[in-house]
Order: sequence, then structure tokens, then C-alpha cells
Amino acid sequence: MATSLCHHGIRMVLLIFGLLHSAQRWVQAVRVDAVLIEEESIKKDDTGSQVVYASIKQKIRLIGHELSDKTEVSFTTKEMQRNDSCSNLQRTSAFVASSSESNISVIVKVKLNPLHPGQTYYYLCIKQPLTVNSELKVDHWIHQGSDSWLRLKAEAYRKTLLPIWIQVILIIVLLCLSGLFSGLNLGLMSLDKTELKIIEQSGSKSEKRYARIIRPVREKGNFLLCTLLLGNVLVNNTLTILMDDLTGSGIFAVISATVGIVVFGEIVPQAICSRHGLAVGARTVWITRLFMFLTFPLSYPVSLILDKILGEEIGQVYNREKLQQLIRLAKDLKCEEVDIISGALALTKKTAKDAMTKMSDVFMLELNTILDFETVSEAMKQGYTRIPVYEKDRENIVAILNIKDLALIDPDDKTPLRAVCKFYNHPVLFVFDDHKLDNMLQDFKQGKSKWYKHTLS
Repeated sequence: MATSLCHHGIRMVLLIFGLLHSAQRWVQAVRVDAVLIEEESIKKDDTGSQVVYASIKQKIRLIGHELSDKTEVSFTTKEMQRNDSCSNLQRTSAFVASSSESNISVIVKVKLNPLHPGQTYYYLCIKQPLTVNSELKVDHWIHQGSDSWLRLKAEAYRKTLLPIWIQVILIIVLLCLSGLFSGLNLGLMSLDKTELKIIEQSGSKSEKRYARIIRPVREKGNFLLCTLLLGNVLVNNTLTILMDDLTGSGIFAVISATVGIVVFGEIVPQAICSRHGLAVGARTVWITRLFMFLTFPLSYPVSLILDKILGEEIGQVYNREKLQQLIRLAKDLKCEEVDIISGALALTKKTAKDAMTKMSDVFMLELNTILDFETVSEAMKQGYTRIPVYEKDRENIVAILNIKDLALIDPDDKTPLRAVCKFYNHPVLFVFDDHKLDNMLQDFKQGKSKWYKHTLS
């Protein structure tokens, strides 16, 4: 009896083992002919297979034969033929149909993980019960085939704020605005009120026009500064958010936004506006005015606080030393012109001592000199308009001879110099060595001649 039961058990085990390894020859009671994702819009890849979003629960409709609300579904990444066994394959957890409209259509809620590198599709496996000898029931998983309408491709779920093409356009526009704000911050704020007035009065025709356009905006210095900085920060932050939403990677979004802002939003525009800031600012003044209006609720109060704390903006003011250095750096001035202008600027600080000529180097005439041909010719050859006249000692200056006084003198008459000086009687004025040159200039304008009686060693 025991031997008979043992043989019967062995035959049963061999029968089940044989059936499990010949599942492709079974006649299935459950069969799936098509899979349909229950979404408003169905996305497909190039082969026609439907795309399901990974890690998100979605509804799929199974269409086939003998389907019910007890039908169990699992997925594998192994491509096989229909009716092959997938019991020994790596599969997902089982999903049970949640509703059944008929024996040919059921709804299943599935949640699939993202595919690993090297994996392409999820293939369908259906749980197939089998009854052996009307007594033993064996559950087996049957592969439903690798046709494109029976497989699913899992992709990461990404829902952008806006359509991709709109976001790309916005990113380009934001990059341009970032560069504009950065460039205008350098180009406009470096032009102070004084410089704009100078350009408006003495610049070229186009520069005068640009200066007239910019000046009303530039006069609101702190308001303009707050607008440009606030607009730049707003644009850069929005750009980073859109890059993150578009790429789906925070690190990549930060890196790409940083590179884009540095290259196209800082370096290039500042290099351009440092040279052509006046033209760029004038041609984009409408954008500046628009953002001044948009950011008014925040930028204007901040600008008022800055005006209150820092006071009204004062244009650049050059003292004499800075102005002299500025003139020396001018490219369209000759050396002689630079010397003349620099000397005029330094006139108020210089004294008679700084402009004196050594007594030994001064051309003079003795009071008792006879104005013959040689003497008149020598005086004319020196090229001075005024010639000091001394008596006996060169330091004893008694008169001033104006070169034009010799116009009516005939050298052949040998007129004494004393007589000419007495006739014209030009006054001789003496000043101290610390007398300012600008005061002496005013005296010269009034026709007065001055002589500083001092010998420089």
C-alpha cells in the first residue's frame, strides 16, 4: 500500500513538472490581444508602442478573451514569444483588474518603475490557472508576446510649466534681458549727469540725440539703479526656474543657467556697453521705462530711501589737478595746446616768482642809448613787445620802452632813448615775488606794465 502511494506521488510530481515546462502547448483560457492606456492623449514611440509614465499609477485597458475583475497582470522586461512561460522570469508585482465591463475588456491600475539601462520595454504576463486531473490547481504566468501593441515603454514623468517651445523662447528672451540689464547697469550708471550735459552740448550729432533721450531717465539715478538690479535678479531667477523645469535636473539647470548668465548675461553685454553704452541705452530706453513702471511698487520706495539716506546724486566734479590730467590724456590735443591749457589752469596758483626771467637773460637798453640803425635792428630782432630801460645799473629799471614806440623813429636821426622814454612816459610798476599771476594778467589787460625788480641767482 505504501509502495503504491509512493509511485502515485512520483507520477503526479513528474506530470506537474512536465506540464510546467511545456506551457507553450497549453490552451489558454485568458488571452490579451491589445493594451490601451486610459489617458486623454496617448504618447507612442517610433515603433508604435505606447509610453507609460514611470512611478505614477495609471489605468490601462486590457482587451482580449476571458478577462474578469479577478485577472492578474504582471510585467517583465524579457522579450519572448506569446504563450511562453514567464513564471521563472524577473517580474513586477501582480496587479489585479479593478473593474470588468465584459469578458473581453478590463481596467487595471499599474505603477511601473523606470527602465534600467539596456532595458527597452515592459512585456505583459497574465496569470493562468491550470487544473490537473480535476483536483490540483496550478497558477502559471504566461507571456503575451512582444508585439508593439502589447508592450509598454516606461518614461520618467515630467510635466513642464509651459510647452517646451514656449519655454525655449522665454529662456532666450530672459538671457537677452539679463544681458541688457547687466550692460545698462554699467553703461548708464557710469554716465553721470555732468558727463551727459557735456555730451549733449559738445558731442557728435548722434551722441547729442542719445544724450537727450537718456538724460530724463538718468536723472532719476537711484530709481534707475533699483530698477536695473531688481529686473536683473528677477530675470536670472526666472531663467533658473525655467531651466530646471525644462531639463528636469536641478544641478544641470544651475550649471547651464550660471554659464549662460555669466557669458551672455554679464561678460558679452558689459564688454559691449562699456564701449557703446550711450547708443545701447538710448535705443533700449523703452524697455528701461517699461521695467521702471513694472517694478515701481518696489524699486521706487527703495530709491526714495536711498535718496533720503545718501542725498541727491551729484555729477562728477573735476578739480584743477584732475582736469589737467584729463587734458593731458586727450588724444586730439597737440602738445602746445596741452601746455597752454595746463598753464592757464595753473595760473591762479603760480606767482610772479614762477614766471620770472633771470636778469642776466633779460634784453635791456641803457637810458643814454642812441637809437641808431644797429640798436633799433637789435631791439626788433629780439621780438619782445616791451623792453626794460635801466640807468647805469641793470637792476635800476627806470622806464619801459614799447616796441611800437619805435615805429615813427628814423634811425638816421639817432634819437636819444631818454627822449623817447620821456615822451611816452610808460609807467613802471613793481610787484613782490609772491604776487599772483592771475592778478598780473588783469593788470596787463588794463594796459599796465609791471616789472619785478629782482635778480634770480
